[in-house]
Amino acid sequence: MSHLLKNKELKELSKIYDWVSMCTHCGNCKYGYEYGPTANFAAMLCVQGDKFNFDSYRGSRGKVSLAKSLLHNRIGWSDKVAHVLFTCTSCGACQQMCETDIKPWILRMFETLRYEAWKQNVAIPANIKAWSSTIGTLYNPYKEPHEKRLDWLPSDVRASLPKKAEYIYFAGCTASYRRKQIARATVSLLKKLKVDFTVVADEWCCASPLLRTGQYDLAAKFVEHNKALPEKYGASAFITTCAGCYRTLGRDYTMDAPEGYADKYGKMTGVKVLHTTHLLEEMLNKGEIEFTGSFNKKVTYHDPCHLGRHAEVYETPRNVLKAVPGLQLVEMYRNRKFSFCCGAGGGVRGGFADYSLETAGKRVKEAEATGAELVTSSCPFCYTNLADAIELNKSPLKMEDIVEIIEPIVKRK
Repeated sequence: MSHLLKNKELKELSKIYDWVSMCTHCGNCKYGYEYGPTANFAAMLCVQGDKFNFDSYRGSRGKVSLAKSLLHNRIGWSDKVAHVLFTCTSCGACQQMCETDIKPWILRMFETLRYEAWKQNVAIPANIKAWSSTIGTLYNPYKEPHEKRLDWLPSDVRASLPKKAEYIYFAGCTASYRRKQIARATVSLLKKLKVDFTVVADEWCCASPLLRTGQYDLAAKFVEHNKALPEKYGASAFITTCAGCYRTLGRDYTMDAPEGYADKYGKMTGVKVLHTTHLLEEMLNKGEIEFTGSFNKKVTYHDPCHLGRHAEVYETPRNVLKAVPGLQLVEMYRNRKFSFCCGAGGGVRGGFADYSLETAGKRVKEAEATGAELVTSSCPFCYTNLADAIELNKSPLKMEDIVEIIEPIVKRK
């Protein structure tokens, strides 16, 4: 089919044309649905479509039409095309609902379209351009000095950590620079549980913001740098509290296309990638954790897109929460593979803050409807967006990361 293409400039997009062409335009991607003998779930899952209400914005079908039209020169690049591409949170809901052979390639297609957009004279969101201009020297998207990456870590704790260890705690940019309490709670938890770990000053951004916004060339040196850290510090695994870091280190670094980027950057081998909830679940199952207190609150869990739909980790965080004495877990209507994105991902929080927070506000209202006192998640980026929306909407809900719930009330058996 690729011999029919007219636009020879879109080389990356042309490579996946055969997969893109497999979209049947059925429209299943536009909604969440599940049929069964006792229940018929149906709900809007696409936050972009929910906001903009046009077919181009809703699900993957509209982006497929854009991709084909650009490749065949039926339309040209414009600011409107860029708006469609960069207001998608890459939550993966449309991919979850797809039933055709394009399914595994949908998220890769979104990122490839963004890659092609960077080469055109179109309106890339100003804030994305701003952090992209400094990330290559500061190694984080928050425009913070790299030498302050470990400022969250108390000096006495830092001095007590080994130079080499079995695990590297990969804190990630958001916990390092914005949600420092999550990073501190994680280190405290790992020490309490007597995990052989260290924290490294030369951690760089995992490259998730770059990959999700289509900046393939800039991402290359980040992947190469971080892939070398385990060997440098004698580690066999990364632990991360960030869903985005988990998805990137665990899939983009290790898997072939379309799930990962081994086709571009080579494959990280011999290194495990664990989310903190994986480690907690494993230790709980082995009877290695003892609870020293209870958490007597009604809690609802928000599935981060990068941990949930992207990596299919749904039950692990819930199993950890269910093990906490006194904690009552209640579910939002849209949960697990049907979860509604917090609105922060895919560069949207940086590029379109108002729309991002409006989306988070919808999720907060859904959490309120459960009667929960507290929202928890397993991603500092979701934490930030939901916590900001809670404050903005004057919600009575509180926000805590799973690690913040667990850390004060456990010890190693």
